[in-house]
Amino acid sequence: MNRAITAIPLLLLVLAWTQVLILNTASAAPSDGVRCPNGYDTRYEAALKTMRCERSTSSQRPTVCDPAASEHVVYRAVKGRDFCVRPADATMASGAATDGDSRRRSVVCSADSADGLRWQIDIDATGERDRCRATQVEWIYPSQQ
Repeated sequence: MNRAITAIPLLLLVLAWTQVLILNTASAAPSDGVRCPNGYDTRYEAALKTMRCERSTSSQRPTVCDPAASEHVVYRAVKGRDFCVRPADATMASGAATDGDSRRRSVVCSADSADGLRWQIDIDATGERDRCRATQVEWIYPSQQ
């Protein structure tokens, strides 16, 4: 009976040590053979011992006249920031109206808030019109290959 009593602390010590070994080896890193699929970038946080795979996808939409300014419906694409004017002011020269001119209104992004993206205007992005740009970050867990 005396041997059984002294064996219990030894057994508890062995169980505690195996738990420490299991916790220390349960990390994922590129050095462990864990990889992200093609097209994803590896993000590794050494302090947290975590790794995840991220991919950024950019989307673009054309800018539009602000629906809140219902009388300013004519889109003017110019070098620099595009703007909208009333139909009566549609014939004015592009440089005639400065940024503070009451005859012009800034263009806006046509994005709805349901997509959860943050849209920003790119001035003179591509083509004739300014564009709205948003970046969506997708992430997945890595796999061991």
